[in-house]
Amino acid sequence: MMKKSVMLLTATALAVGLSSAQAADSYSSVTSDRLKSPEARNWLHWRGNYEGWGYSPLDQIDTENVADLEVAWTISSGVNQGHEAAPIVNDGMMFVTAAYNKLYAMDAATGELIWDYERQLPDDVAVCCDVVNRGVAVHGDTIYMGTLDAHLIAFDAESGKIKWDITVDNYKKRYAISSAPLVVDDKIIVGVHGGEYGVRGYVGAYDAETGAEVWKAHTAVDDGSWPGDTHETGGAAPWLTGTYDQDTHTVYWGTGNPSPWIDPARGEDHDLHHSVSVIAIDPDNGEISDAYQYSPSDAWDFDGTNEPVLIDIDGQPSIASPQRNGWLYRLDRDEGEVSFVNAWPYAETNIFEEVESDGRPIIDAAHRPAIGKTVDACPAFLGAKNWNPSAYDPNTGLMYVPTNEWCMKIRGAQVEYSAGAPYVGAEFEMYQVPGNDHVGMLQAIDPATGETAWSQEFTAPVWSGVLTTGGGVVFSGNLDERKFMAFDAENGEELWSMTTNSGVVGTPVSYSVDGEQYVAVWSGFGGAIPLWAGPVAELTNNIPMGGTLWVFKLSES
Repeated sequence: MMKKSVMLLTATALAVGLSSAQAADSYSSVTSDRLKSPEARNWLHWRGNYEGWGYSPLDQIDTENVADLEVAWTISSGVNQGHEAAPIVNDGMMFVTAAYNKLYAMDAATGELIWDYERQLPDDVAVCCDVVNRGVAVHGDTIYMGTLDAHLIAFDAESGKIKWDITVDNYKKRYAISSAPLVVDDKIIVGVHGGEYGVRGYVGAYDAETGAEVWKAHTAVDDGSWPGDTHETGGAAPWLTGTYDQDTHTVYWGTGNPSPWIDPARGEDHDLHHSVSVIAIDPDNGEISDAYQYSPSDAWDFDGTNEPVLIDIDGQPSIASPQRNGWLYRLDRDEGEVSFVNAWPYAETNIFEEVESDGRPIIDAAHRPAIGKTVDACPAFLGAKNWNPSAYDPNTGLMYVPTNEWCMKIRGAQVEYSAGAPYVGAEFEMYQVPGNDHVGMLQAIDPATGETAWSQEFTAPVWSGVLTTGGGVVFSGNLDERKFMAFDAENGEELWSMTTNSGVVGTPVSYSVDGEQYVAVWSGFGGAIPLWAGPVAELTNNIPMGGTLWVFKLSES
């Protein structure tokens, strides 16, 4: 039986907890120059650098000794929801978020708690896809965190004292922030969440010192591509963190699905700019200089929010991005302009017959849903890759892509907009690809050619991010086996694994303190899979819950 389209998780009010059990001896201020050229010992961005690589140059842990990893320390969040954040590490001090907007500051070598914060959420906060928070940003002596009730908060890095707390938007309309901010010069840039409730998506920039709004770039554009005034409730929420091209001073940000998913008012005749796109933004004023749309007139919830990874291919500044629709895109970027080069399917897909040379897909009408029309579509709406980021290794030239192969039955349903209420307009049920004995994969793909160098398959979906390192090691996690794993970047050989407390859905990072390299990752199952995946979620029924941050180093023996 087909299931209703929306499952909601309402956040309960929690008590604020702020302490200063220990003061940092001397916090190392994070300048703009340091953010532009992060030291190998630190992890200063959500994905390690502005380009979104998810790569650490550290090579103390390598393919020869990674099997000697042992637990250095752990810390438990005490929360049974999804833990998807990447820690930020600055000269021995770690900052990491957990579900319900918890924030911890710790000694990165020992795990000793320095200060912590827990957000008091209103009783009526509701979000579509679990109460996750994916991390913080750091600038100067300040830590910045977005919240599920659509606030942006600045903390003193040493003490945890709140410097300012601003309201970004109205949480009662279901605006939220779940991603890590991006710092460019003196601006804190965030994208909003809430597309399944009919918000109008935007990327906003705020003054680092005061929190004052500097600019707002709407992603549902009033340019005639939306019928009537539907852009006002059009979604296109840019709910994952973007990347920054230092050479051209351009921010690239992915945007989400239109709301509702299937709308008879727009049909197939409207592209709905800039939903399901990557947009190029001037960080000084918020002007959108260009965009490329992955899935025009999207009817499958194929958010285009997945990371726009900035690399050079054959000397050409490029964007490589594995998208939810099951295609890996290679785009050119040049002075704020984005142009299509090629795209390749990297997972089971039947919706696009091909992507033409101008970048527009040819859609197979048999797999496009409509009001009252049920179709089978692959991949399912959770995507061939969802929020969990891929990683790029400049040494191999490969991208390491967490992939899921699954399908869905989807049918359009009538829905009317009401502020704060679900605005999806679809019914669906997910299922495994017939004949497959797996859902999840980790794939190594050449972003220049789309060719797969190697892959590892997993029975359950993959919901962990990926880390690559200078030691030639790729780190990622799985769900049903609860393992955090290390692979050879060249050939995919599994070199090491450890069974954790729960399913690994965090984003791993690496850093060093006093010359010793560490690898850190959250284990704590949750997120969209148990809420939305229907029968496929049964593959994860036996996973214990609870968040634990695991930190590893090489054995001293």
